[in-house]
Amino acid sequence: MTDLQFNANIQPFIRKDDRPSLEEIQRMYSLERIYKLQNNENPLGPSPRVVEAINAIAPTLSYYPEFSDIKLRRAIVNVLGDELTPEHIFTGCSGFEVLELIARAFLSSGDEVILCSPTFTGAYSRVISPLGAIVVDVPLVPETFEYRVEAVLGAINEKTKLIMICNPNNPTGTVIPADKIDALISAVPDHVLVVADEVYHHFVDDPAFPDSIQYVRQGKNIAIVHSFSKAYGLAGMRLGYGIARPEIANYIAGMHRGFHQNKLALAAGIAACEDQAHLRHVVEILRGEAAWVCEQFDRLDIRYWRPAANFILFETKMLAEALEQRLLERGFLLRGQARNNMPYCMRISLSIREDNQAFIDALEEILGESST
Repeated sequence: MTDLQFNANIQPFIRKDDRPSLEEIQRMYSLERIYKLQNNENPLGPSPRVVEAINAIAPTLSYYPEFSDIKLRRAIVNVLGDELTPEHIFTGCSGFEVLELIARAFLSSGDEVILCSPTFTGAYSRVISPLGAIVVDVPLVPETFEYRVEAVLGAINEKTKLIMICNPNNPTGTVIPADKIDALISAVPDHVLVVADEVYHHFVDDPAFPDSIQYVRQGKNIAIVHSFSKAYGLAGMRLGYGIARPEIANYIAGMHRGFHQNKLALAAGIAACEDQAHLRHVVEILRGEAAWVCEQFDRLDIRYWRPAANFILFETKMLAEALEQRLLERGFLLRGQARNNMPYCMRISLSIREDNQAFIDALEEILGESST
């Protein structure tokens, strides 16, 4: 083992297995139940047609899936329309892997990737850093989280290969409007690919949200990332896809391993695409819950940023680490934002009314105790 040589060009993240399980947390604090409000999951679950499709394919799992994902790509195109073809689509095992495929396709050691914090930095770094590429942070405007197009363009040099945009942005829940994306796309040099991470796009009702697919139709250097984890309720299935002009999409798809999609994921994705009524129902419910939680924050005089996704960033006068612990002791798992240099902010994933009401009750109780 002493003579084993690791690849010096790869800088892997060290895996962590020390996080307590839900069962351990439940025992630790003698909780009746756990409220998972930290991962932006869909509390309503997948379409019943997805469950039927999984059950139907399960007995055939001793056989390999089809080598090609063409049926899934056709189903995705049927939903997206916009003059797209299956050649514009490449799939991955989650939106995270789609990002990883893009990074592997375009990044080498010493290349630079521009992103704008606070954003989904942890995930982006995990696909950038192991390749030896460098993150260049052009922070959003503090407080408003406005995207600074001129600053991003000013950070581009000959080493820049990717610009990663999260829209709606995670963890802020804010939208980068179409005029800013237009200004960016029109000025980005030819050697740079814009990566538009739009996994929460289904929840957006802001008319200023850009139609990013138009840039694909125009042949621009852009790759859009979508996921089945959020509105489709398939986070546990790990299924996502990218949209780009065929030249880019086919090149990235060349990074796939053989039989890259499992049979369950293929069946689930196709069935999900065929039940848009369920997706619209999920979006309607969670948009309503977003409005209700915002009303409660207004009542409690809690600052928040109006959401365009299925989560809300909010701020209290208690340090997020302390509030996170107090909520945990009551069975509520939320995401504190100290890691994003917002020490008093937390992000809550929206759930059904019963869960949201329980959270508001717990939050009101904790903040009331801290003020006395």
